[in-house]
Amino acid sequence: MAELSYIFTLSDTDEDVWEPALAVGQLFMGGVNALGSLVLKVPTGLDDVSGDWVTVDTGQYAVFVGAALKRRGSTGHHEFMTLLDGLLPVMIMLADRSGIEITGAGPAERAYLEWARDRDRVLRGHVVEQQDGAVHFWGDGA
Repeated sequence: MAELSYIFTLSDTDEDVWEPALAVGQLFMGGVNALGSLVLKVPTGLDDVSGDWVTVDTGQYAVFVGAALKRRGSTGHHEFMTLLDGLLPVMIMLADRSGIEITGAGPAERAYLEWARDRDRVLRGHVVEQQDGAVHFWGDGA
């Protein structure tokens, strides 16, 4: 028996850009909805049409991902960073697949994007910006 999946479709072109397993889609959407409504208080750009089919408004989603990236770069709370580091890389992957250009406003955001797009990111630790603007990886075992 095949496992059910979520389908993420671009609202302007009807192109399917991601089809994770149902549980992955549910977990992702739960995190995204909490981040958008409770933390950032901005629309996500993701419309859960039927519980397993989501349309992506690329304009709104770009703003949402940008706000999340900015918030990630402005926090020093390690637990918040750890939680967001489980969600934001997947958000960035979906943005990339949707043709949305996410570039980062400064060195810390650009370093984070490089880390988030790296398949070995878990081995590298978490990107942290110091008060002096220097960027390093926290928890990389080095």
